[in-house]
Amino acid sequence: MSMQDFRGFVELLEESGELCRIKVEVDPVLEIAAITERVSKQAGGKALLFEKVKGHQLPVLTNMFGSYRRVGWALWTDHLEALAQRIARDLEKSSGKTAEERLKKLVETSACLPRLVKQASCQELIEKQGADLSAIPALKAWPEDGGRYLTLPMVFSREPVTGRMNCGMYRVQIIDGKTAAIHWGEQADGARHFRAWQARGKPMPVAIAIGGDPVLTYAAGVPLPGGIDEVSFAGYLRQMPVAMARCTTSDLEVPASSEIVIEGLVDLTETCIEGPFGNHTGYYVEAAPAPVFHVTAITRRRDALYPCTVVGRSPMEDCYLAKATERLFLPLLQLDFPAIRDLNFPMEGIFHGCALISLTEQAAGQGRPLIDQLWRQGLLKHSRLLVVFDADVDVQNPSETYWRAVNRMQADRDILIDGARVGVDVTGRQDRQPVAADPETLQLLARRWSEYGIE
Repeated sequence: MSMQDFRGFVELLEESGELCRIKVEVDPVLEIAAITERVSKQAGGKALLFEKVKGHQLPVLTNMFGSYRRVGWALWTDHLEALAQRIARDLEKSSGKTAEERLKKLVETSACLPRLVKQASCQELIEKQGADLSAIPALKAWPEDGGRYLTLPMVFSREPVTGRMNCGMYRVQIIDGKTAAIHWGEQADGARHFRAWQARGKPMPVAIAIGGDPVLTYAAGVPLPGGIDEVSFAGYLRQMPVAMARCTTSDLEVPASSEIVIEGLVDLTETCIEGPFGNHTGYYVEAAPAPVFHVTAITRRRDALYPCTVVGRSPMEDCYLAKATERLFLPLLQLDFPAIRDLNFPMEGIFHGCALISLTEQAAGQGRPLIDQLWRQGLLKHSRLLVVFDADVDVQNPSETYWRAVNRMQADRDILIDGARVGVDVTGRQDRQPVAADPETLQLLARRWSEYGIE
């Protein structure tokens, strides 16, 4: 496969029978999201391309990541496990004491660093004075949402002292044709860059790219270890440099194959109310002040399409992105925590909010110290619920893990509480013999099953 942008991805989905084109007119306010949610919750629900969007010229693409097969293709692989094994092999060959050091060296020394190009399809049409955010068919997904949102934005900023770029996925609420509100958490790189620009007394240049190679869209939303560049990480995953183009009103660089790029400045002191927003937890996030982004230019492809996602109570398409992170980041966790055998992020756990972990046979009974270590560093340090099992438990089987946890757990001995986080250590509980059928009887049944007359 070779998918430089969402166009190639859409073509692949259509050729494979994974895309449904909706040709009747639909409303970006509530209707598209309701259709997408219903399809997302169906087994085998397809990606959706809405060709006629009320009040807009651009088509809307949703649910493109909404299956294991499609999220694998988005990451340039037919099998997530195969990609995870490649990462594990590369990490083993790389040098460094920690997984973060090894991954950083892989990304920085690979032949997949971004390359700057002079001509870019994302700048086929350029609007500055007449730039209007309302032309973008952003969705209002839920009835109590504060407005229409960009939900797959790659938000690019630059640290003013080091010059280091960051690409983060932060929700963006459209306020009017010229302004938007950007929500980033206090610990996010975007927020850190903003504080650095505030200290210099200058508004922060920001570019919001939509579309481009799907693997970069994935990388923008991944909790990468500090100091690792998202664009270079995307290049590493696809083993090919990401082509970048310089913005028309700032020195920021954006993916050259983006569908739409919104350039602008974030005011140092101005805020507006952002939200409420129907979040991936299945609950609304309350409205709160957020920095204001002022548009200086909008560039796009001539025949641009608008990719976005609808988040809400699982399962939705973002759950499959989370499962991809589970598989691809397992080798990183195993380098820093060799006791880990396998990992499962249940979809109901909202990304890494809940993690089910099995230990290697050599690490039997080490659940409690492992939980303490995971809470101090790495991908799972913010997990609200960690449950650790012995090697004989298949953590990919929710029924088995629930049975083991409920039947082996002794609350006063096995539950750890650290603020808002809970850990459950279900390891080393071999004091009872599990019930199992007699092997010879099972062989007898296999030979005689057809005689019993049971359908």
